[in-house]
Amino acid sequence: MRRWLITGISSGIGAALAKAALTQGDHVIGTARDAQAIAAFEAEGAGRAKGIVADMSDAAQIARLASETLAAGPVDILVNNAGQSLFGAVEEVDLDDARRLFEVNFFGPWALTQALLPHFRSRGSGTIVQLSSGCGLTGTPGLGAYCASKFALEGLTETLALEVAAFGIRAMLVEPGAIATRFISHGTREAQVRIADYGFLSGQGKAVLDSYYAAAASPPEAVAEAILTALDGETLPLRLPVGEDMRGALAQKASALAALAG
Repeated sequence: MRRWLITGISSGIGAALAKAALTQGDHVIGTARDAQAIAAFEAEGAGRAKGIVADMSDAAQIARLASETLAAGPVDILVNNAGQSLFGAVEEVDLDDARRLFEVNFFGPWALTQALLPHFRSRGSGTIVQLSSGCGLTGTPGLGAYCASKFALEGLTETLALEVAAFGIRAMLVEPGAIATRFISHGTREAQVRIADYGFLSGQGKAVLDSYYAAAASPPEAVAEAILTALDGETLPLRLPVGEDMRGALAQKASALAALAG
């Protein structure tokens, strides 16, 4: 029986992973931004689910989250899943909006990881799972800010894995492609100012992503299953791509790296 801390359990991948962990008999502490989602999570948890309201862009709330979690007992697995997105060309995106995005997607996971690392080091074990994206591997028009936040998370986690391996701590990046969740409709905002010259993006916004996701999306349960399988494997991979559409992203990245090497 393991104890998890999963951020963003109200829907999507976080909800699917929390449910899968609870189904196999584990304990899960999960975060959401509203009390109603927390109540629903605890009601379905058979006494093994504890919810904490937390905004992952708020450093004080992250510190409180870590403190409350560890006060309840040891943690085996941290999953930094909560995230947001922002649609707009690089020129269109307001930098304050980009900074807010980084607070949730990058600095929030960094802060929570920092808060739990002393605990993991003292135990000589622990696993950190970072929810990245196919956008953490290749740039995508209209998602420059989101890609940048995930590229940053990838670099941080690559380094982290090297730094903490000697302490018995593992780290893994999960890189889903299109997943059938509410992430686009609820988790993606649009740039406030659109520029006509970006005709292939302007006026379309999230509709571009909606059509792509409708054609290519995998269920969030597939990501949860892949994570559980990887955690139970003999060796934890640094990267865990999930979804058929990730083949294209990986091939594109491999081709770019091969060109540099050649």
